Amino acid sequence: MDFNLPADDDPRRIEVRQWLGQHPGCSYRQLAERGFTVPHWPAPWGLGADPELQLIVDDEIGRAGIRAPHHINPVPINNCGQSLLKYGTPAQRQRFLEPALACEEIWCMLFSEPDAGSDVGALRTSARREGDHYVVRGQKIWTSLADRAQLGVLVARTDSSVPKHEGLSQFLVDMASPGITIRPIVDMTGESGEYNEVFFDDVIVPADRLLGKEGEGWKISMQQLQTERVALSRPGAIWGSGPSARDLIDGLIAAGRIAEPLLRDEAARIYIEGEILRLLALRSLSDRMNAKEAGPEGAVRKLIAAPHGQKLLDLAKRSQGVSGLVRDRNVLPMTPGERGPFSNWDHAFWWSPAVTLGVGTQEILKNVVAERVLGLPREGDPTRKLPWTEVLAARAK
Repeated sequence: MDFNLPADDDPRRIEVRQWLGQHPGCSYRQLAERGFTVPHWPAPWGLGADPELQLIVDDEIGRAGIRAPHHINPVPINNCGQSLLKYGTPAQRQRFLEPALACEEIWCMLFSEPDAGSDVGALRTSARREGDHYVVRGQKIWTSLADRAQLGVLVARTDSSVPKHEGLSQFLVDMASPGITIRPIVDMTGESGEYNEVFFDDVIVPADRLLGKEGEGWKISMQQLQTERVALSRPGAIWGSGPSARDLIDGLIAAGRIAEPLLRDEAARIYIEGEILRLLALRSLSDRMNAKEAGPEGAVRKLIAAPHGQKLLDLAKRSQGVSGLVRDRNVLPMTPGERGPFSNWDHAFWWSPAVTLGVGTQEILKNVVAERVLGLPREGDPTRKLPWTEVLAARAK
């Protein structure tokens, strides 16, 4: 069976390429209106494309020298936008999806908190209903794009009288609302800040910004995170972006480093891992096209992809010798291509320690696989069925 993309003379590829050729320098709005931003979504947002056509569209956009829309606005395209198709009102879909897919309104995900860590169910940010709006108070941390986003997908607690996972709800929040403070977090890459902490001081959120029903926040959030883990498990070294194992092999050959036996053996093992991840990504894409929601298998892919990316970049740097220690002095070539924000070996290498922490730590993912895939007993959590008010009271003591 051939798992490579269709050849250049495939009629579907020619049709996409011709349209891109007729619209040189096309805007993201034009891509969205043509259905190319989310080709797998149903009309009017996408083309209802099968897996192969979706990959063809993505590949041709890259060949045209256009930065992929999912790198510009990943949250609605990779993670949360589909939730509006399932849980959103017609007014919400009409208001938010069009500018999001056109990359005119950037989204961020307001999930993690300082006191909750990987336990989203233990978050403390509250949303109190008052007439036709909610009042939000609390803090979020490790929020990508918060400093650039116009819209935030917020998970907050609307009911403290029920167990922690049952009292959560999700909201679509205007990031320019009074009472929101955003502080960038400086990281060691030396590049622009990726993460932010966000404070909510009695922020007013209209009631019609509630996504789904009160109490559905946990269910919706878990579906989004599983979708994210699938989207971020493509073969690229950094959450599906950046250089891949194929790029590494091409670079080692071009630099003349592949002749070293031990390095060649290590590169071969990494290449095999990369191909496995590529095929798993194709399987997940096929599942989505057949209306199968992302499940715990997303944790398996993320569990493999994160350390794979770290090993890939470690070998890339070591193979360069002393030159690899100097910024922007890479002797390892990188084949042309669109790799999102991690398009050089330096930035990708410095970022790589984060990949086993973000989007679920390796420890959390192992729990997910153990409990939901292998059927092993759940890890003990004495607070899981207690009302949240009792949990907070016990912690206060």
